[in-house]
Amino acid sequence: MVDACTVHRPGEPETDPTTGKVTVSKTLIYGPDSTGGGKCKIQQTIAQASGKDSAEHRFTVQEARWDTPVGSGPFMVNDIVTMTSSGLDPHMPGRVYRVTELFHKTFATAQRCRLEEVTA
Repeated sequence: MVDACTVHRPGEPETDPTTGKVTVSKTLIYGPDSTGGGKCKIQQTIAQASGKDSAEHRFTVQEARWDTPVGSGPFMVNDIVTMTSSGLDPHMPGRVYRVTELFHKTFATAQRCRLEEVTA
């Protein structure tokens, strides 16, 4: 695995009583290490996006598969994956994904989770 990422788990939203600003705490689940994050691999599973509408804005959502070494995590649905480096794709660092599905099996050689990326 030549890419690296960090994974954060979002906490509960908190509202500042003075300013009314809402923030969400986050807990580091995976990475960083000496390479700037945890080892991983991203692969789009289909070259087709789905559209979502919200408040008169159209979002494009793309699915991907995310592989990490066996024993990393444990990950949960809604964890946030941020790519920190890539061995081959200069456009990969900075991309942000949300875990949508987990995958478990007995003789796993990697952990494989489904992600989604909002691209527009």
